[in-house]
Amino acid sequence: MKEVGNRQKQKGKTRRERRLPRDPEQSRRACRSAALISLAFCTIVLNSWVTASWGTELYIPPLTAKSGQTVDIPLMIDEIDNLAGVKIVMTYDPQILIFKEGVKSKETNALMHVVNDKKPGLLIVVMAGARGIKGKAFSIMTLTFTIKEGLKGNHSTQISITEVQLMSDELKDIQCKSVVHPLTILPQTDP
Repeated sequence: MKEVGNRQKQKGKTRRERRLPRDPEQSRRACRSAALISLAFCTIVLNSWVTASWGTELYIPPLTAKSGQTVDIPLMIDEIDNLAGVKIVMTYDPQILIFKEGVKSKETNALMHVVNDKKPGLLIVVMAGARGIKGKAFSIMTLTFTIKEGLKGNHSTQISITEVQLMSDELKDIQCKSVVHPLTILPQTDP
C-alpha cells in the first residue's frame, strides 16, 4: 500500500524532481563527482590536443667533449612527414665555441641550405626544397665547433634555439617545439 502511495505522490512531479536526492550532503557529493569527471575529461582532451599540435620536436642531444677538441652537434628531428622549408636561429657562447661548418645529413640532401655565421655567437640555418622529406629520429644538419683550448675544470654550455620555422611543400607551417640539452666540456688532458 505504501508503494502505491509513493507512486501517486511522484506522478505529479517532474522527472528531475524525482531524481534529485533529498539529502543536501548527498547532493553536494553528486555535484563534486560530476565536477571531477568533467575536469578529468577536459584534461584528457586538452592533453591530447597539445600533444597533437606539437607533433614535431627539434632537439640537440646531450654531448660531452674535451677542451680543445672539435665537436659535431646534430640538429635532430623526432618525426616529420612533409618538410620542405626550415629556418632555425641559434645562439652560442663565442668565448667557448668557435663555429667551423654546418653539413646537411643524407636525409636532407634534397634540400638546399645556407648557414649564416657572419656574427660570432649567432647562427641562422635556412633550408628549402621543392618537395618535402619525411622520416623519424634523424639529423637535419650537423654543426661542427671547436672548443676553446685551455679550459680548466668542467664547463657546461648550450646552443640556444631562439626561433624555429618549419614548412611543408604546400607552404603550410609545421608546429614544432625545440629542446636543447647542454654540451658538457671536460678539461683538456695533458699528453
